[in-house]
Amino acid sequence: MRNNEATIDVPVKRSEFLFLDLLLAVAMRKRLILITTGVVTVLVAIVTLFVKNTYESTAVILPPRQEQSMSALITGQLGSIAALSGGGGMGSAALSLKSPNEIYSQLLLSRTVGTRLIDLFNLKVRFQKKTEEDTLKALAKHTRIDLDKSNLIRITVSTHDAVFSSQLANAYVDQLHDLNTTLALTESSQRRIFYQQQLDQQKVVLANAESDFQQVQKKTGLVQLNGQAEIAARSIESLRSEISVRSAELQSLSVSATPQNPDYQRLQSEITSLQAQLGALENSKKSFTPGDIEIPTAKLPESLTDYTRKLRELRLQENVYELLVKQFEAAKIDEAKTAPLIQVVDRAVPAERKAGPPRLLITLGACIATFLIMVLWTLTSHIWGILRRDVYIGPKLNALKKITFGRN
Repeated sequence: MRNNEATIDVPVKRSEFLFLDLLLAVAMRKRLILITTGVVTVLVAIVTLFVKNTYESTAVILPPRQEQSMSALITGQLGSIAALSGGGGMGSAALSLKSPNEIYSQLLLSRTVGTRLIDLFNLKVRFQKKTEEDTLKALAKHTRIDLDKSNLIRITVSTHDAVFSSQLANAYVDQLHDLNTTLALTESSQRRIFYQQQLDQQKVVLANAESDFQQVQKKTGLVQLNGQAEIAARSIESLRSEISVRSAELQSLSVSATPQNPDYQRLQSEITSLQAQLGALENSKKSFTPGDIEIPTAKLPESLTDYTRKLRELRLQENVYELLVKQFEAAKIDEAKTAPLIQVVDRAVPAERKAGPPRLLITLGACIATFLIMVLWTLTSHIWGILRRDVYIGPKLNALKKITFGRN
């Protein structure tokens, strides 16, 4: 007896059918996919065999420490007086730049170094370039400058010739040393010339200040400010004391003698003379004569003002002159010093192993890319075929194709 149990059908989702259709389409064309992937992989592997090997050589240098110049050191010690020279900041202008590593890395990539290397190795011919600009760009592509955290600079050159790569990397170091020496001498020479010009101008200013001060001395009679003022005060005090003594003697003599007494008349005459001298000294307005160390007391405030002003100006110009002399001597020392030495940690040597091309990675990448492209092409073709056979979408696609390309 047959089993009359009902059979239950489990519905399958449309997405599952679509996934199975796509998987089936890939399986049907697996032979084409694998053959195409294999052919492309073999061709790429053959092509990479004809690509020249690339060799890298690296030179490692330690930039010199950024030492402070003698001019900048003196300027810092003298403080605010340096501002009066108008050139104190020139000696330390270069010290406000970036770190030494960044400066030297930019020097290595400068046009000056590049042009020297082009002439030294005839790089136009080697790189097959017609213009210097194109050769510089080609040189930049073959060169890499890396700044190490340990304050080292690595100069890496990559070319198809291992020996030439090492020679070019070492030439970078040599050209950097020559350029650094030239720049150091130029900066020191310019600073020395600057201070020489400022010193010549200051000599004229100082001579004028000395001449003005001498004229004030002749006019006021002041040679030593405190000493001559003290002489005038002592003279007045001495006269007042003398008058007091004579007055006491006269008063003592008046007890026993009459005004007609010769001694009485002599003392009285002396007191009158001393009082006249005191009055003349306290209110003197006489003109000053050369060689007279006593100055008119009535003109003392005016003389003190003129004298103080010119003396202050003279001392100021003397300080400026002394500063410029020290700066000039320091600039001469800086000019005589050699440029900071660039220490070579590692000289570039010819590489024993190639740096590229990575043939295995290129071949593997071509294989994977070709396989994915073929699978994508298979899936796209299958979906396109399904859409064209659809009752509703197929006619619309045919109409769009006819409108676009003008054919069925």
